[in-house]
Amino acid sequence: MLLSETADNLSARLDRAEAQGLWLTPASHAEEVLLRRRLAAGELASPYRGMYGRRSAFEAASVRERAVRTIRTLGLLHPNWVFCGYSAAVILGLQVPNTALDFVHYCANGANRPESPLVRHRLQLAPQDIVLNMGVRVTSLRKTLVDCLCASSFQIGLAIADSAIHWELASRREIARWIEEDGKGRRGVRRARGTIAWADGRSENGGESIARAAMIELGFAAPQLQVEIFDPMEPGNPKRGDFGWRLEDGSWIIGELDGLGKYHKGGGDGACKGLDSTIRVLAAERRRESHLCLSGSKVVRFGMRDVLDTAYFERLLTAAGVPRRKDLPN
Repeated sequence: MLLSETADNLSARLDRAEAQGLWLTPASHAEEVLLRRRLAAGELASPYRGMYGRRSAFEAASVRERAVRTIRTLGLLHPNWVFCGYSAAVILGLQVPNTALDFVHYCANGANRPESPLVRHRLQLAPQDIVLNMGVRVTSLRKTLVDCLCASSFQIGLAIADSAIHWELASRREIARWIEEDGKGRRGVRRARGTIAWADGRSENGGESIARAAMIELGFAAPQLQVEIFDPMEPGNPKRGDFGWRLEDGSWIIGELDGLGKYHKGGGDGACKGLDSTIRVLAAERRRESHLCLSGSKVVRFGMRDVLDTAYFERLLTAAGVPRRKDLPN
């Protein structure tokens, strides 16, 4: 194929790969030469060796979307691979924190592939341990949850377990039973048991789960989730908070996890429309918070950066008066 013909086809192939949720892999040496040239010119991005996408599409995609595309593209290139651990979890639709998506976890026979970001696992898989999802082979929900909860920190594991329950993929009782039946003698099974004991499907996203895990690890009382507070200004329209602690005097401390997503709703067709939308969302948030305060509730706001700064987060919740757990040793 002539180089000019390859260039003509490249845009169409990039469009098709993007529409299919995949990265483009070169079909010929000539196409690879063109892709590398465009990569060097800054037109394309390469999330993994031999995979390409338009830079605009790459930058617009979330970490989760990039990971899914990479796994699915690898699955087409290597149909015998079975993706496992966090890679299986994200394909199955579970909430996997971005920090756990830096590597691709898979099971396959043959020699180890040392290049990053691939991590090969030597797992004995029964036929019932393998399912097809999003066009790739992954470990089953049961095996994926047990593997992840045994290997994860409390914060990552709680995000994964909460999401499985939230989306009604499995109940907490089911997951606890799977851990007992499949986790016997496994390293990390005690951590998995501890994680599922705190799991709660009312958590609406992974950030809320991580924040709640941090609260528990710091010794604070586990909050109630998605609490509704009476609004004296709008009696028929109670206001909801991400986290809530009811104090002995009947008042509430409301914890609010701030995320950039809530300020990007309805972006419109241009910067002005996007800015107007953000201003409207911020104004609505301030109004809602003022109504919560009029109810006698104390509101404490924090972002993920605050949550991950353990010393600061502990000082913040302590200053707000969040109660400690009563089961802690003196």
